[in-house]
Amino acid sequence: MRAPVLTALLGCVPAIVVAQAGPPPTPPKTPPTAQAQATANGEVELPAAFSASSRAKITATLQAARSKNLPDKPIRDRIAEAQAKGASEAQIVDAAQNVEAKLEASQAALSAAGRSQPEQNEIAAAGLAMERGASAAHVAALVKHAPADRSLAVSFNVLAKLAASGETVDNAIAKIAAKLDAGANDEAVAALAGAAPPGGP
Repeated sequence: MRAPVLTALLGCVPAIVVAQAGPPPTPPKTPPTAQAQATANGEVELPAAFSASSRAKITATLQAARSKNLPDKPIRDRIAEAQAKGASEAQIVDAAQNVEAKLEASQAALSAAGRSQPEQNEIAAAGLAMERGASAAHVAALVKHAPADRSLAVSFNVLAKLAASGETVDNAIAKIAAKLDAGANDEAVAALAGAAPPGGP
């Protein structure tokens, strides 16, 4: 009789131990980081301390760009750049809105110059050139030196780089226009600024 009783008791031991151990501990929740919450579109991470008002403004800026068929990557890139430089909340919002405004002006300038459906990378590059001092007239002038089916993204990027290096916009456009008039490819145009075109060697 003792053997069956002993076996039954031993069979209960694991269950008793499990019952005493209780459920497995819940892992601690990870606290929010300084680069916390993304905006409503889930694409731009902003500091956790950002106000709801600033988040709404940035989201509205991105949505406005998309609704006008403007590239939103330059806006997101500028937000990230401003954060990396330690810009204030107000400065980051202003930076996003300013880039969107330049993209809109760039699109309008390209359209007015005859590019009824400019590519998004052209809009982005021309917008950057306008940030560096180019006007709508400068954008239109460069458009006149290229066939309608040739992308001017590289040309506008070179214009922006030359302007950033201290060259006057007029001189930079003259150099780029001469290359375009001669039928130079994007690699030759990019060489004016000492850079290869995107995707190049």
